Amino acid sequence: MNRIKLSIVAFVLASSSMMAQTLQDAIKLTNNEQFDKADAAFKALIANQANNGEYLFYYGENFFKNERPEKALEQYKKAVEVNATSPFGYVGLGKIEWYSGKQAEAKANFFKAQTLAGGKNATVLMKIAEVYTQAETKNLADATTLLAQAAKLEPKNPEVFILTGDVFLEQNDGTNAVNNYEKAGSLDPKSVRAILRQGQVWNRAKNYTLAIDTYKKAKNIDSSFAPAYREMAEIYLRAGQYGNAAYNAKRYLDINNDCDARGRYAGILFEAKNYKESIVAALEAQKCAPENVYLYRYLAFSQCEAADYTNGLANSDAFFAKATPETKIVPKDYEYRAKLLSKNGKDSLAIIQYKKAMELQPDKDELNSDLANAYIKLKRFPEAIEAYKAKMAKSKPNANDYFGIGRAYYYNKDFVNADSSFSDLVKDKPELPLGYFWRAKANVQQDLKNEKWLAKPYYEMYVSKVKPEDAEKNKKDLIEAYNYLAAYYADSSRNDCANVKLYMQKIIELDPTNAQAKKVLAGLKC
Repeated sequence: MNRIKLSIVAFVLASSSMMAQTLQDAIKLTNNEQFDKADAAFKALIANQANNGEYLFYYGENFFKNERPEKALEQYKKAVEVNATSPFGYVGLGKIEWYSGKQAEAKANFFKAQTLAGGKNATVLMKIAEVYTQAETKNLADATTLLAQAAKLEPKNPEVFILTGDVFLEQNDGTNAVNNYEKAGSLDPKSVRAILRQGQVWNRAKNYTLAIDTYKKAKNIDSSFAPAYREMAEIYLRAGQYGNAAYNAKRYLDINNDCDARGRYAGILFEAKNYKESIVAALEAQKCAPENVYLYRYLAFSQCEAADYTNGLANSDAFFAKATPETKIVPKDYEYRAKLLSKNGKDSLAIIQYKKAMELQPDKDELNSDLANAYIKLKRFPEAIEAYKAKMAKSKPNANDYFGIGRAYYYNKDFVNADSSFSDLVKDKPELPLGYFWRAKANVQQDLKNEKWLAKPYYEMYVSKVKPEDAEKNKKDLIEAYNYLAAYYADSSRNDCANVKLYMQKIIELDPTNAQAKKVLAGLKC
């Protein structure tokens, strides 16, 4: 009888241990960004204990970390509904409120959670501190206080020191951040999260070599730790090492091949400039996650870069149509939408989107150039000039700026300023034929009766700069230059038949059917 009782007790203890381990396994899947697998694990847990507020809270965390706050809120609410005495649901409700800018309501729920926990639950304190640290609106002072309380309750819990390190990292105190991450690592030598955080310190300090070495250490401890591959992919992107970025992104996907991971993979491929592959990945991800609004973003961006402007605009339309208040709209959404609208001949609408993008990133000067080009296409030249001036006032002008504003001046019939701008282009890029050609055009307009033949030296420089192998693609402009130079030598004050013949023959070489050149040559007597 005693043996039977002992067996029952042992079974109950083993079951309890298995259940606790199962929760930790589910949390580990979330931390490893294997959100679909974590979803299944939490559902299994909740099926056995439907009134467990902690399970529901962490299920909500799985959604929150996967950028689905509305789904997270559903689980936080359920946690409160099924177990009003559990503090975790209130932590979740407060988290959503804090991130939504409702700080007073959030603090009320955090206070309720702490009251229900009786000051004896370190996890509750840590989860509130995590919100204060990671949200855009921070409360690092209260986070520090809460983590100090948690450390007294559980002085050997590595999570306390990871979160304390996060607080120091947000204060740009890398030394104390690393000290705390190392302490977490000493308490749990297999804590890949503590090592990952150290890598993030070096990443923020722009010591990318050390960051990559640290991430490699994390994946050597746990080769299935997906965030290490994601972080490495992002560093390689910043370094312009797109091959390494794509490789690590693929490794991330191999470990975490769920719908959301496929979507993130499409995003990384876009950043790595693998636009065609990004399109394929996004379309594949849409098969299992058609509701994922961000896939439309990646499609729009990559299709724009791949010159598929029709489908790109359709996907940009879909992105904005499907976006909810929780969707993170970024400046690039407006920027690429503007480009796609312009490429589809909708420049008036493109201008609106460019201005929205510029409001969100006023330091991105090249947007002024794109805006100016849209104005030029609409023949709104004064506005194009102002857009170029705005860009050139903020950053050192380049050849594209001089050419763009020169064209705007030219089409606005301000030929003096046009000539000045093209002169700057010639100074900046003396080997470029384009500047000489447009200086010639601007001078033609200032000397319409050819009284001074102002354009002659610039047309001559233009034809001397065009390489023989580029003659065909510059045929139209070369013919214009040859005609002008022939007219100069045909002028009555010179009557230079040989040079007239020379330039007419050059036109015939480019355009054997040119009727005017044939007629001039037939009438020459030299």
